[in-house]
Amino acid sequence: MILKKIIWLFIVSLLVSLTNELMAQSCYELVWNDEFNYNGLPDSTKWYFEEGGNGWGNNELQYYTSKRLENAHVENGYLTIEAKKEDYGGREYTSARLITYPNGHSWQYGKIEARIKLPYGQGIWPAFWMLGDGIFEGTPWPGCGEIDIMEMVGGGEGRDDKIYGTMHYADDNNNHAEYGGSYQLANGIFADDFHVFSIQWTETQLTWFVDGIQYHTASLTPNYLSELKKEFFLLLNVAVGGNWPGNPNSETVFPQKMEVDYVRVYQLNTEPVITGDTIVNKAQKKIEFKTVESEDFTYNWTVPVGTTITSGQGTNSIEVTWGCNSGNVTCQLVTNCNTYDLVLPVNTRKIEISGNESVEVFSDNNKYMLPELNETSFNWSFPDDVSLEGETDTNLVFLNWGSTAGYVIVNISNSCGVDNDSIYVDIVEQLPFPDPNTRQQIPGTLNAINFDVGGEGFAYHDSDPENQGNGLRQDEGVDTEYNDGGQNIGWIEPGEWVEYSVDVESTALYNIELRVASLYGGGQMEIHFNGEDRTGQISIPITSSWTSFTSIYLNDIQLFDTDSLMRLNFVVGDFNISRLIFNDASTSVYQISKNLIDIKLIPNPANSFIRLVNQKETLSYNIINLLGEVVQTGIILPDNVLDVSNLNKGYYILNLNNNNKASTLKFIKL
Repeated sequence: MILKKIIWLFIVSLLVSLTNELMAQSCYELVWNDEFNYNGLPDSTKWYFEEGGNGWGNNELQYYTSKRLENAHVENGYLTIEAKKEDYGGREYTSARLITYPNGHSWQYGKIEARIKLPYGQGIWPAFWMLGDGIFEGTPWPGCGEIDIMEMVGGGEGRDDKIYGTMHYADDNNNHAEYGGSYQLANGIFADDFHVFSIQWTETQLTWFVDGIQYHTASLTPNYLSELKKEFFLLLNVAVGGNWPGNPNSETVFPQKMEVDYVRVYQLNTEPVITGDTIVNKAQKKIEFKTVESEDFTYNWTVPVGTTITSGQGTNSIEVTWGCNSGNVTCQLVTNCNTYDLVLPVNTRKIEISGNESVEVFSDNNKYMLPELNETSFNWSFPDDVSLEGETDTNLVFLNWGSTAGYVIVNISNSCGVDNDSIYVDIVEQLPFPDPNTRQQIPGTLNAINFDVGGEGFAYHDSDPENQGNGLRQDEGVDTEYNDGGQNIGWIEPGEWVEYSVDVESTALYNIELRVASLYGGGQMEIHFNGEDRTGQISIPITSSWTSFTSIYLNDIQLFDTDSLMRLNFVVGDFNISRLIFNDASTSVYQISKNLIDIKLIPNPANSFIRLVNQKETLSYNIINLLGEVVQTGIILPDNVLDVSNLNKGYYILNLNNNNKASTLKFIKL
């Protein structure tokens, strides 16, 4: 009997050991989250508003607004995305669509979940889903991949109580393919209470859950599913209408709200680390150190002697005031999977002034600063024709510059001793970007955001004082964002311009490809070299969305090897421009893009036929839907009509061409 008990205890011990090992191997640890424990707009470091009312490829009816509390706000611990019936941006409904991509939040594999109370009703289409980063990096849908964690199409029994989980991809023939499953509640609808929607995503499998109940799984082992094994970002939105749910009806109640309690991303066996500055100043204040966050973890921080933890002990993030010596910041982190003794070595350094090493002549409010230092006296000095409002005994000064280059100098004194630093400030009016010593090369590709350094009135003119977008150089006035496989200048208004210092290889004729996009009215621009208009008015077409970039081709543009300054002159705004590609005309052939004069479409909207008023020559044409698909092509003779009777209802783009001219128009099919 005793022997049997010993054997049994050994078996139990072995099973516990194996279970613990398996748990450790499959343990998910939190790597990103938003608990919505704040008020106002969604956290801009985590979420970005996608804006527009272009139907989003599904003939949806809403206009997604940007930074509008009426459509997306955080309050009482919940994010609320609200669909409203109201006229806005040419649409009858508004809502919001939030994504994480522009803020650098994308993941490959893990457990992704959100606790959500859904809206309801005919034509209401909430979603918690993911898209591959490739959609912003040159790989269009479906080749970028899509993972729908939760979608619901409202409209009564069998709809308001049923959600779907689906993966979308390109098959072997590069056509759209999908595979998914669904989950239906036994009682009630998803608008009655919160539910947790999640996926577990590994290199070989996708599995969908509702409230921890698995309802669908898919293998990712086939080679044609490679797009589902890359970096993906998150999306939250509530659409109104569209191809799948259909449109709202008289029984649909507005507003409709999707309430989100939290969004969390976990990954397997993440090795935690401490993040924060590894080089600091002696006596520096408000230094933050962080590690992975979870309400289920415990944290115990230690810092070197003389350094003080001012807040955060027992949490994932501490703030400290540093002492006088180098040392280690440590944290004993106890997780669901393991206990970690984390160490981050931190060294002290000589103080360094932060500020621009070149400023515009007679510019105001040039900022120079040191980190906040504990119980420290400061003494700043600068050239005689530079003025300062206020005192010099501070870590931060704003200088009104004159016309003389010179040194900004600071001397400090505190309990750690004395220190000093200086920075030589040069005067500039206009220099190339990103390298002040290297002009933009022609032929070559010139990215629009690489306009010259020099500021407002020198290197650019921006009419809107409030900077917009999420791209680089947001401190320089010009509105920039991520698009077209890189970045673009956007929110263009009439009268604005940007300049580029250029180096033209040789006097010759050049072909230029412009990459542009416009949701609404398109626009007009000119390209000037050394103050001379070399292109005339260039018409920018409507491309159906701010992110649908198209090429405009200009042939035989005369440039000279003495040309040193190029200006993009925006005559009519409302478009985006991402880059210009210059090629020697003798080695490249582009189609010529010049507008056909005074062609109008009547009637518009149209039922079956459209007449081209003022058409004086035979034209080839193609018609493109909002998905970017060519749905009709042909030839149209003068005084003839265009048959559109076979087209589905919706918005379309009509491209017209002859041997040396092209034009883009839009119409609505009823």
